[in-house]
Amino acid sequence: MIISDYLILIADDHPLYRSALGNIIADSFDDVAVVESEDVASTVALVLERSIDLVLLDLSMPDADGLDGLRMLREASPTTPVIICSAMDDPQLVRESFKLGVSGYLPKSSGAQVTRHALQLVRSGGVYVPTEALGESIDKKSAQNEGSRQAFEDSAMAALTPRQGAVLSLLERGMSNKLIARELGIGEITVKAHVSAILRKLGVENRVQAVVASRDLRR
Repeated sequence: MIISDYLILIADDHPLYRSALGNIIADSFDDVAVVESEDVASTVALVLERSIDLVLLDLSMPDADGLDGLRMLREASPTTPVIICSAMDDPQLVRESFKLGVSGYLPKSSGAQVTRHALQLVRSGGVYVPTEALGESIDKKSAQNEGSRQAFEDSAMAALTPRQGAVLSLLERGMSNKLIARELGIGEITVKAHVSAILRKLGVENRVQAVVASRDLRR
């Protein structure tokens, strides 16, 4: 009997979608086991009872809607990695999800290849940010707001050193500190220092928010 090193929880109230995700996971990994839940209550219970490595969470389940289920899951287990798998792809909802610390947002319209890529990326310590789901930035209220936003963007990106810009680009590709260090030929401690400086200069709290902010600034 093979003991899996990695356990994924598929939390969705639609059996067909759970089955489809399970098939993709089985085809993509040899050392992954899958457990399932169909509401937030059982999802939280499983996370508390078992050593779950990754939760694939639907935002619309019988006992929660929108981000309520994610908030409950975060309260129960703040450090468990979560990928949102949802039919809802409103840009604001995507951003709010990342603010709550998810490791990825996967629209249910994503194909098997994209889903596989997102799972592999998050499992390796990266973050999957769907550019298409973020859509266009929210319309500006006035020309003054536009000017202020542009000034902030210019100053924020200009404040980054060339090395910090390189680190940020690799963060956008979902690389972990270890992989960034290897790619740039520097130590992991140095990478951590650059990441801290990037967060400070972009005015964000974590690397997920930095990736989202960077893509917004460059749009």
